[in-house]
Amino acid sequence: MKTRIKWRGIVKILPMLQVLIFTGCATSIKLEVERPPNLNTAGIRRIAVMPFEIDHNNHTYRDMATYIATTATRRIRETEHFTLVDPSEIDRLQRNSQTIENHVDALLVGRITRIDITDRTQEGSYKTRDDQTVYFTDHIREVEIEFNYSLTRARDASLIGPVYKRGTNSVVSRNQTPSQSGTALLRPAVDRLLRTIGQDLAPHTVVETRRFAVDNSKNRALRTEMRDALAQVRSGNHRIALQAYLGIYERHKSLAAAENASILHEAFGDVQVAADFMRQVFDDTGNPKAREVLSRLNRILQDQATLASEYSDALGQTERVAAFASEEIRKILPDEALVWVYNNSPDDIRVEAVVDNINADLIRKGIGVVDRNQQNAALILAEQKLHMSGAVSDSDIVGIGNAAGANTIIVIGITGTGAMRRLQVRVLDIGRGIPLMQSDVSERWQL
Repeated sequence: MKTRIKWRGIVKILPMLQVLIFTGCATSIKLEVERPPNLNTAGIRRIAVMPFEIDHNNHTYRDMATYIATTATRRIRETEHFTLVDPSEIDRLQRNSQTIENHVDALLVGRITRIDITDRTQEGSYKTRDDQTVYFTDHIREVEIEFNYSLTRARDASLIGPVYKRGTNSVVSRNQTPSQSGTALLRPAVDRLLRTIGQDLAPHTVVETRRFAVDNSKNRALRTEMRDALAQVRSGNHRIALQAYLGIYERHKSLAAAENASILHEAFGDVQVAADFMRQVFDDTGNPKAREVLSRLNRILQDQATLASEYSDALGQTERVAAFASEEIRKILPDEALVWVYNNSPDDIRVEAVVDNINADLIRKGIGVVDRNQQNAALILAEQKLHMSGAVSDSDIVGIGNAAGANTIIVIGITGTGAMRRLQVRVLDIGRGIPLMQSDVSERWQL
């Protein structure tokens, strides 16, 4: 990743560093740090922004409810993390008592709890250049709005949030009533309040400043080495500066040198290396500052782990469960397995997606999979008959698997509803007529 480095108007491109900006007499850098959302939105990728509810049915409340929903939709779209679902489609499904979880993962819902618009006047005066007193009346219009929003999971109606917002705005007009309406003043306040909604819901990047430490030791040699290392930083020789600071710490146990080395490790993207080094420094010195730096680095590492495991662009909740299921299945498959993956819940699109993902993963791993497209029509017809028959026994499934030439059958279905809904996986050995695997009821299988 190429990163810009600025210092006193000079811009360099270095392939391994994040953004470093040096300003003024003190030397500091600005690093881009990735963070997970403030709310736990793991597994949510499809959102519908529903109309905001209002406590008073008047024009101002109705207008602001529409404006908040529109602004929130725009801000969420700007994160490029979610697929936005038309709220009118959700409304249609709910009015017809149809399930919405096949269409959306969560609903953004909210309520405006208070809007105040106040007009007041304030008398004043001032002196002119010729010492004349001029009296005036300021007309002040002040507005205040309070609202909240939260996410409601489509799967089980559980609530994420809420987030409470309160904002104000005002305008002063001399000797006349302000021309701006209350609604016109409320909109900029809402814009400010919703500026961070993306950080509440989606992974995001923040810019943090790291200031290079100065060692004020009376040791002249140490001060000279620190000054020379900082000169290397300012000259763009960051690898040389890093080695210099590491050497200074080894020779002098200077905490400032250690902190600066950790900053450069972090700037190169080596956060784990920086944390390991600062842990060693804390063990060596017991200095509270070292512990403070270590805590900050550990928080970044924890955020990175959360982003990788919960917010990967490639994995939604269904994909995560499918990947886990495929990994568990591969552990117990016999050698030379020829697998038939049977969808035991054909009316559920989540199971269909899991079956497709497992099939694709097994093929990528070189495991033999029965290709239904190349079988005669008997296999497809037999599957359809099973689906229509209601209760399906293992012997029914094994019979079709045998006819298809498979020696192992993976049966995929769903058990439970709402928060208790989980993927159910069974693996059957056709030749020996025994089960090889049965999924449990842990959260790892939760859909």
